Amino acid sequence: MHETAIHSNTIEKLKRGSYEAFDTLYNMYADSLYGFALLHTKSVVQAEDIVQETFLKLWNMRASLSVEGSFKSMLFTIAKNHVIDVFRRQINRPDFEDYIRFCEDENLLDNATVEKIYYDDFIDKLALAKQKLTPAQRNIFEMSREEGMSNAEIAALSDISEQTVKNHLSAALKSLREELRKYNYLFVLFI
Repeated sequence: MHETAIHSNTIEKLKRGSYEAFDTLYNMYADSLYGFALLHTKSVVQAEDIVQETFLKLWNMRASLSVEGSFKSMLFTIAKNHVIDVFRRQINRPDFEDYIRFCEDENLLDNATVEKIYYDDFIDKLALAKQKLTPAQRNIFEMSREEGMSNAEIAALSDISEQTVKNHLSAALKSLREELRKYNYLFVLFI
């Protein structure tokens, strides 16, 4: 039997909910997806998570799969989007390494123990600053910056417009910056 026909049969079985077909596709592609994710993230844990999330999405969308087109391309596109999500989450949250770089630039820290103490203090101050946000601002900030959700995802989940999400997020970031300046912390997040 031709490889395309085998693929088509396996995808048709998967569409009907076959665990065996899912296992077959997992065994065919998991290692390649893992290598792809590891190459881009340089993290074993993140690469494993990306493979898991990719196959979870595949399972969840199995009924709408098409035997037309390249299954492999579709699978790697899903994985690529998860890699981008990982990068987006890393960029958009106050990160220990970024905080340390800021402190080094300002000649604030001498050793790792002191760095950890200042970081813990920064996280505590950020938590206090977040408490001063409105519930909507806090919720949208956490979904955007801590969970890595897009404005469109937040809007759909919260049943509000994307513009309302942007407005709440902008107000939240402004408020957080003002609060953290009181403690002499620099707080920069991308809108």
